[in-house]
Amino acid sequence: MVLSESPEKLRDIVLYYYNNGVRGFLISGGFNRDGYLPIGREFIDYLKEFKRRNQVFLSVHLGLAPRDLVDKALEVFDLIDYEVPPSHEYVRHGRGISASQEDYLKVLEYVTREYGEDRISPHIVINSPLALPHQELDVVREVSSIHNKMIILLLHAGEENLEEPRVLRVAQLSKNLFKEVSIGCMRPRKSGEIIDKLVSSGYVDRVVNPGKRYIEKHRMRVIHACCSIPRQSFKLFE
Repeated sequence: MVLSESPEKLRDIVLYYYNNGVRGFLISGGFNRDGYLPIGREFIDYLKEFKRRNQVFLSVHLGLAPRDLVDKALEVFDLIDYEVPPSHEYVRHGRGISASQEDYLKVLEYVTREYGEDRISPHIVINSPLALPHQELDVVREVSSIHNKMIILLLHAGEENLEEPRVLRVAQLSKNLFKEVSIGCMRPRKSGEIIDKLVSSGYVDRVVNPGKRYIEKHRMRVIHACCSIPRQSFKLFE
């Protein structure tokens, strides 16, 4: 991540990387007390103009944004990368905001209904100490009833060891309910063995940075892009 404190700084960053061959940009950052990224109109206006003149893919970590901000963001961003919390405890204690899991599902439902499945990509953290295994399975089912094109699974990256059976159960269910399952970039460093099992079992279709060993072992196709890029946009990154 590169810090951008103003539209002018954002312009310099985007132009630098674009001129060096980058064709995708993810706008992220800290959330406010209401749980969303308060991206200003001036940033959106610059990105809209930049995209009008260049062929790029723009995505954003928007969070639990109000509908007017969602609508403004989708004037320019191709995709919202969107975390759906695995439990109410995760919202209250992990995110520290006064909201519910249902609030997150409502945003997912709104964007999916009004803009389509290609405009929002649900992410779910699994193996978190702030959720129980059955809650992870429940939220996977909830999300699939709204949006079943692709799900991104993130593996809790704390000090706790990965509970392999727990991760495999969620991945297996996800594979049954979604057209594609992706393992995102958030995961413990020492997760190679479980990634290998997930791929070998056929439970996942994409893995961010699996490591050269596993790329060769599983003869993976390499796309230099984020975990959630729709297949029709792959051509920008090959």
